[in-house]
Amino acid sequence: MSRRRGGNRHLHRLLRKPFFGRFEVPWVWPEGIATAGWERIDIDGPAGATLAGFWGAAAPAQGTLVLAHPMGKAAKGFWLRQGHAELFLRAGFNVLVFDCNGFGESEAVSFDYPADILAAGRWAAKRTPSLPIGLVGASFGAGWGLCAMARDGSPFRAAVLEAAFPTLPDFWRHYPAAFALLKASQVVMPWLERGLRPELEATRLVGRPAVLLVYGDADTYTPPAHGERLRQAMAPSARAEMDVLPGVGHTFAFRDAADAYATRVLTFLRKQLLGGPGLIAR
Repeated sequence: MSRRRGGNRHLHRLLRKPFFGRFEVPWVWPEGIATAGWERIDIDGPAGATLAGFWGAAAPAQGTLVLAHPMGKAAKGFWLRQGHAELFLRAGFNVLVFDCNGFGESEAVSFDYPADILAAGRWAAKRTPSLPIGLVGASFGAGWGLCAMARDGSPFRAAVLEAAFPTLPDFWRHYPAAFALLKASQVVMPWLERGLRPELEATRLVGRPAVLLVYGDADTYTPPAHGERLRQAMAPSARAEMDVLPGVGHTFAFRDAADAYATRVLTFLRKQLLGGPGLIAR
């Protein structure tokens, strides 16, 4: 069994190179961000993987948010560097940031990233069993977070998904080499891509969660049209809303439209997770 698992992991590392190889660098704490108040934690992920993360506790805490990172070298550090983590902590939410397998400090084992996000959600639910659990994802983390919400045991009552993609070809078409490999894999290993389609999983989300889709009108990778497709797909299984922010590019809603993002997102989370109508004080 161990030899088979080792072979599968080796094959996975080879296959992921064209897609994610440029992001496989040693992870470092974001410069200029204080480390105080962050607890290093490990999450038991799928296929025997250990997912590296940090836990930030709000005082007092009203809810817990799992933050699923976009594709990039920063991995979980994206939320620290861009200021999302601080925003949510000040708003009264515990924050869990973590690396999906193969990113940051987590070992590469599979392409089943929704399973990583589900494992993180379950960890958060176990850590704070009396608090509602929400999900915030961006691009890579948003698409796979949506898929995670369709799996049994999903603890996510509400989600803010920024720049989510409907299918892998929709996103990777901007990267010719990776796109060609993806198209080839649809012939050689059709089961792989078929099992990872956010647009399909959106039709069967667990527990009818509330979902806020966020897009920027300057985003060429995941344009607002992608959000419309997902919003329509999830109509039978979720209470979905969508916002398009002017002048915002890919995954930079908070950086480029901080006030609009904070007001909309915090109001949504307070209403859907805490049952309150208003804005949480920043």
